Amino acid sequence: MAKKPAQKPTTKSKAAPQKTTGSKKPDRARLFLRVEDGDSDLMRILPFGLPTPLRSLALRSQNGRQTRLHRIVGKLYPFLQKLEGAALGPEGSIIGTLPLEEALKNDHAIERAIKVFEVAWQLGLIAIIGPNNKRLDAGKRTLPAGACGLSVVQSEQVYIERAIRVIFAKNQEALSRLPKEALALDALPRLRILSNMNAGALGEVRVKLGTRFGAIFTDQVDTDWLNALTHIKAYQIHALGSIFGPATSEILNWDALYLLAFAQAFSASEQIIDLGLDLRLIHAPDALHAIGSWDIRDVTEKINEELNKRGRPNTSNPQFETDITVFRGMLGSDFPTLIKQPASIIRAFGDLLRNVRSMPPSPQRSEIIENIKTFCNRYLDYMTPEALAALELSTEIEPDDTAGPTIPEIVGIMNGIWGKPGLGRVFFEQHLQRKEGVVALRGLVDDYREMVKRGSIQRKQDIATIIITSSVLDRAIARYISA
Repeated sequence: MAKKPAQKPTTKSKAAPQKTTGSKKPDRARLFLRVEDGDSDLMRILPFGLPTPLRSLALRSQNGRQTRLHRIVGKLYPFLQKLEGAALGPEGSIIGTLPLEEALKNDHAIERAIKVFEVAWQLGLIAIIGPNNKRLDAGKRTLPAGACGLSVVQSEQVYIERAIRVIFAKNQEALSRLPKEALALDALPRLRILSNMNAGALGEVRVKLGTRFGAIFTDQVDTDWLNALTHIKAYQIHALGSIFGPATSEILNWDALYLLAFAQAFSASEQIIDLGLDLRLIHAPDALHAIGSWDIRDVTEKINEELNKRGRPNTSNPQFETDITVFRGMLGSDFPTLIKQPASIIRAFGDLLRNVRSMPPSPQRSEIIENIKTFCNRYLDYMTPEALAALELSTEIEPDDTAGPTIPEIVGIMNGIWGKPGLGRVFFEQHLQRKEGVVALRGLVDDYREMVKRGSIQRKQDIATIIITSSVLDRAIARYISA
């Protein structure tokens, strides 16, 4: 056989340029969701031409579209299981070997399946064919799929809402209080937390937060805060709303521990209402608990008697009187000063008032009440937490010789320091604000208790006069007495 004449080799410089523009990337799709994938088994065996009108009829109704969607999911689900296993392995798997019927009853499985689908679709591993038999781009979330007539957004929403129904299966009433913004994939972890919340409380929160309610389903609030919110009672948030009005949304800025303390501290709405806007003055969770420990008294029967006298029916809810109101009436403009104090002092004053109330009307009772007013009015503003602790206030009405000073005795000590030549206002404004001044105050209190114990001083003596006119209690404060 004759050889073909050799062709002259082409040099690189004369070689024809390779066209790169317009070249197609290799198709990565491993699963195609076609129009016919939504058909029933019966439609698949019908003669050519018959499935088309039946398919068109099914796509016109919501039920028909969802039925076809479920058939697509039946085809899609095994593929999602394989992808999850390949990416996360058996230990990280949720849908894994879980049958589809069981997965549809499991909110975590539904959430995982949707997330795996999203990743696969964005990566091009899943191809969705539209009604025109053309493939939908991964970003086209609102265009209908040919197989079911629903968009990706609509299709996912069907299963998101199914997951939410599973989450709230034991709290259907709370489910009815959810707004549209809660029906989202990213909201599912937060909805699991809220599913434990009382439905009435959730409804009140929704009303009182108004347009800000949707924030609780986003990263604007952390999950610790959301867990604390589930402890809120309906009457608490209702009372808060009656005080703050539209500003109730400021609870979104509360610390989680503070919100939890608020939920745990108050057992009656009257406590919150009686505090009013002064609630903003209380910054520590333990201070909320301390105020919540102040006495409340059920006065429902008394109020019903008054209502009946006026020909009105009984109140349907229990009514309470609070020591918050008692202290507010007793202290007037000095009440805010008291509730800004550390929890230990707030609790001590609550115990003191409880003990005073147990006394029958008497001059001694009136004296104690007047001394409470005097201490709060004259001296509480000068007190640091350390100084208040140094006083070792006894809440007992008739303390023994080893107990700390009573409120009348403390007022006597304060009056004595104020009136002592060389001490006075300077000690309160300067020295008492420092560690050394607090040590001096504690030393004076210790000396007084020791003299009471020895019998050198009687509790009923005028302690202010003793401090002002003598040096028997000067040991601890002598260094501060100016010449």
